Amino acid sequence: MIVDTSGNLLARNTKLRNTYQIRSALSRSELAIVYTARLLDNREKVIVKEFFPNALALRGMDRKTVTCSASMQSKYVEFMHYFLREGQMLKELNHPGVVGYIDHFEENGTAYLVMEYCAGKTLDRMMKEEAVPTSDPTFLYQTLLPLIDALEYIHNKGIIHRDIKPGNIMIGEHGNIKLIDFGSAVHFEGKEHPIFTTAGYSPLEFYSNRSRQGPVSDIYSLAATLYYCQKGSPPPDVPGRLFADRTERIRIENAGISLLPYVIRRGLEVQANKRCRSLRWFKAALRAEYWIKKGKRPTLTVR
Repeated sequence: MIVDTSGNLLARNTKLRNTYQIRSALSRSELAIVYTARLLDNREKVIVKEFFPNALALRGMDRKTVTCSASMQSKYVEFMHYFLREGQMLKELNHPGVVGYIDHFEENGTAYLVMEYCAGKTLDRMMKEEAVPTSDPTFLYQTLLPLIDALEYIHNKGIIHRDIKPGNIMIGEHGNIKLIDFGSAVHFEGKEHPIFTTAGYSPLEFYSNRSRQGPVSDIYSLAATLYYCQKGSPPPDVPGRLFADRTERIRIENAGISLLPYVIRRGLEVQANKRCRSLRWFKAALRAEYWIKKGKRPTLTVR
């Protein structure tokens, strides 16, 4: 929950579309504010994401309406187009490892995206608050294998997430995972993509709007997430690695028979054409680590 010191948050109990009632603000970014809300008819808990670009938007006196100066209107409309695209993409997806879509609409001069409420904590919060041994093979097997299944699903739909990182991996109370925040996602057959990057997790091709992007781009971010689980911090930001790569090698018990350090290293290759091309390598490595810990001889199958 965040405290409103700017007067820009929707007031508690604000109604949207005569269907949703705002409860509290969870987080905010440069482009949006995320709230918990409930359905008015059955009081089911949901998440509402409101388009509110800090640099462009102003909240009206009614505490609901969003306005923008005439000089910035074209930029505001452009960013709102990207925001609405997230709802359109989520509407296409139906997978237990992807946050569920409920609704998206325009109202009050802005746009809203309504999604299922996922109880739990993000992977980075879990590491910081609960001292979870995220490098443990059993933990990785139980959390990241389902994540990879979700990634394979969205890639087969022609979509790349473009923001895989611990903060976008929700781990539920019973250990189930959800991939959240599709605000940067695109259909990868497009020729140009807006530039959105996250230090440490974004591959080189995300720093250009005309570069070729595809599933191998998400593979870099997945490898960076695995690096984070092993080291407790992300790898160095990729632009700096062009000149001096200071990425530390991953060291794992039984490293002599471990595939995981190799797969992480290959996934973190700066040049996309040098990365491992398939998520099956990651599946095989995680399964092997798990069975090695169990004291069993793994059988690796990578096609």
